[in-house]
Amino acid sequence: MVTKDMARLGITLLLVCGIAGLGLAVVYDQTKPIIEQRAREDALAAAKAAIPGADQIVEETKDGVTYWLGITGGETVGGALKLSATGYNGSSPMQMVVGLDTEGKVTKVIMTSISETAGIGSRVGDPAYLAKFSGVTDPKEVDAISGATISSRALRAGVSQAIEFLSQFVAPKQEMVIDFAKVPDGTYKGSAEGFMGPLEVEVVVAGGKVTSVKVLSNQDTPEVAGPALSGIPKAIVEQQIADVDAVSGASFTSKGIIAAVKDALKAFATVAGESVIDISKIADGAYKGSGEGFHGAIEVEVKVATGKITSVTVLSNQETPDVAGGALANLPKTIVSEQRLDVDAVSGATYTSKGILEAVKNALAGAPTK
Repeated sequence: MVTKDMARLGITLLLVCGIAGLGLAVVYDQTKPIIEQRAREDALAAAKAAIPGADQIVEETKDGVTYWLGITGGETVGGALKLSATGYNGSSPMQMVVGLDTEGKVTKVIMTSISETAGIGSRVGDPAYLAKFSGVTDPKEVDAISGATISSRALRAGVSQAIEFLSQFVAPKQEMVIDFAKVPDGTYKGSAEGFMGPLEVEVVVAGGKVTSVKVLSNQDTPEVAGPALSGIPKAIVEQQIADVDAVSGASFTSKGIIAAVKDALKAFATVAGESVIDISKIADGAYKGSGEGFHGAIEVEVKVATGKITSVTVLSNQETPDVAGGALANLPKTIVSEQRLDVDAVSGATYTSKGILEAVKNALAGAPTK
């Protein structure tokens, strides 16, 4: 039986709870702007630290995402992005700020919040480990920490996401496209980084179409990545393009499969908007062209017979022999043996390599066709 004293006590408790709740709401309303302002200041400080050499930091927003650009002398020198990545502790993603320079290299990774298992996953937040990302263009170059594989991969995935987003503003890359209709019939294999590690694909091309895409191996979680592992290959075959839409909830796996397909067919990729030179249609003859090397112009002569490049000769250059010798001697041979104009540059002589390739393309660009 409820007594008057018990009723009074209940009413008193109800009033106390109501007043306490109102007080907490008032305190929250008063402190929320302060907390948010402090968070913005901390993020800005981290952005400044992640873009060394910038005289000015400018906050920008695109598609609801806030990022920062570093400006010096009116030129963009780098960018920074704050983002989260879900590691082993799925309920509390790690928060980080990643900086990128104009060469597409990571300048710094700053961990602003981490709740991974102490002494295990939390080690990915150690400054010494984060420093390993500085200077890399591909986060998978940094080895995972033994015993903290999931946390390491989550960190690498976050850095990859930052690189992809910031590159469009500070280090834009030439867009490479693959026309399946121009890929010779055959079976090709390629690999790329998924969410939990590398994945490998097999691409079959027949009659100018991709007839099959199979994921040969991967390390992603089936429950999460399953729809992408089955859906992305199917979409590529159905739509006959590599850049299909990512599967919601499995974006990293989706992008990994797409990147692996592109890797498999990279020998046939061309720069978007760039005219494609079909060697098989060039009339027999000797053609001259020039390109810009490291120290000046490089002139070449390209001979074509029966639809093939038979020789590439460097006629003149101003390059340093000790540095550029490998490119000057070997790159022409590679072009002839592979019958392509987009062969890989010679390590240590990138500018000379690009100059030779530019010269060959210019030589053939105005050549008569059959």
